[in-house]
Amino acid sequence: MKMFDRKLLAVEVAGRHIRAAVVTKKGKGLEILDFSQVDRPDPEDDLPAIEAIKTLATRMDYTSGPAVYVTSLARAVEISMNRKKVSKMKHYQLMEAVKWEVEPYTGVTGMQALIGAKKEDKAAADPGMVPEPDETDITVNVSVLERNIYRAIKERFKVAGFKLARIYPPEVCFYMPVFIEEFEAPRAILDIGQDYSNFAILKGERPALINTLPVSMEAIIDHLTGNPSGELESTLKFTARQVPEPMPLIISGPGAGDRRIVDYISSLCANGAEPIALKKAAGLTGAGDDSLNAVYATVAGAGIRELKSKKERLTGINDVEPLVPRLKKSAYLMPLIVTVLLITFLFGHFQYMRWQESSFKSRITRLSAELQEKKARNAKYDEAKKELEDLKKEIDFTKNKIAFITGRADEDIVQVINFFRDLAGSIPETVILEKLIQKDTLEYELAGLSFDLSSVGGFATRMQKKRWCESVVIKSLKKADKGGLQFEFLVKTRMVSE
Repeated sequence: MKMFDRKLLAVEVAGRHIRAAVVTKKGKGLEILDFSQVDRPDPEDDLPAIEAIKTLATRMDYTSGPAVYVTSLARAVEISMNRKKVSKMKHYQLMEAVKWEVEPYTGVTGMQALIGAKKEDKAAADPGMVPEPDETDITVNVSVLERNIYRAIKERFKVAGFKLARIYPPEVCFYMPVFIEEFEAPRAILDIGQDYSNFAILKGERPALINTLPVSMEAIIDHLTGNPSGELESTLKFTARQVPEPMPLIISGPGAGDRRIVDYISSLCANGAEPIALKKAAGLTGAGDDSLNAVYATVAGAGIRELKSKKERLTGINDVEPLVPRLKKSAYLMPLIVTVLLITFLFGHFQYMRWQESSFKSRITRLSAELQEKKARNAKYDEAKKELEDLKKEIDFTKNKIAFITGRADEDIVQVINFFRDLAGSIPETVILEKLIQKDTLEYELAGLSFDLSSVGGFATRMQKKRWCESVVIKSLKKADKGGLQFEFLVKTRMVSE
């Protein structure tokens, strides 16, 4: 139902462009409604321009509501932690513990860090393979952004008319559009960007591997147009060998829009390579070459991750303080809060019961009126039905009287007399008639015993020669218990005039 549909705007700043996509969730299904891009008004500004957000939103007919943002200013890192300790932590406790571990990886201090954290699920063993023993450490996927940067971005979205829900690093978004379509075999995706590339292998509902490669779109073009690089080719060949059989490698990002790059990557893969197919469900900004749409994989992936499930949103970054720490900071207000909530609940329940009572009384009155009305209608219907039956009986009686007066009754008697007279003269000597039943005015059933088969056929033939005979059907013919043949006829007659 439309009332339960969710929709949001995803925005990305990458290279010379600001890109946006509108993504919606209908039931369990996800759709990319539309996507578009504009040039950055100030390439030196790493934050999204307010007017650019408004322009893109207006172009895609989505001018207010929730939004997510993708930026390389947000860093994605993996931190190993003790599995036993992590298993005992609530999510807010895990985030607090991780926050003080990110500085060596990102340069962002724990005081200034806003983070998203998600424990990595243990991969199931492939069929026929022995599962790996439990390890003492677990990998936690962490997204990190400075608090001041988040606030600045949030303020710009607010001025543009949107509520910023979360910020995501590109590394956790580029592969998400693959999950729109269900697939069983493992897939691999290579996102070729302006400065670097990301590679992921997807199994089921999770990435089994994510790598960042020092390979850019320009470097590949330079390699293909006269300045070959052995290191670049070696890196791409190694990556191509990791692509699982039998599906082709999926290519996204700006590099997917260059046919030379796609053909080159395809030549390195055992099963080839193809650009990701991103379709606009709404198509408000016009359609084009599908391979050029692959540049929107990351920004659309951020929207898909945000709407897909609560678990997927854990890697996103926001400045909302978890509920439990907030309550602990306001512990002195707890008795008052509980009292207010209790009073509110009791008052709401009382009002609800009053409304329910009034509703039931109104419904009883309405249903009683409807019942009386239906009873009156049923009485009129029964009366009319009885009157109709009486009229039918009177009409039938009148028809019989008319038929008798006009001589039709005499004709029926004459027809019966003629039938019996001719029937008596048609019975062979070797036939004994045992039963004669008049089923209706023009149809009779005859049954009897014959000493030979020819007499039965002769009897039927003689009757068929009479003017009043329309047909003689032999319904049954079988051997009698005391000898001879037992037969049964169905004789259909027609009215004939003298």
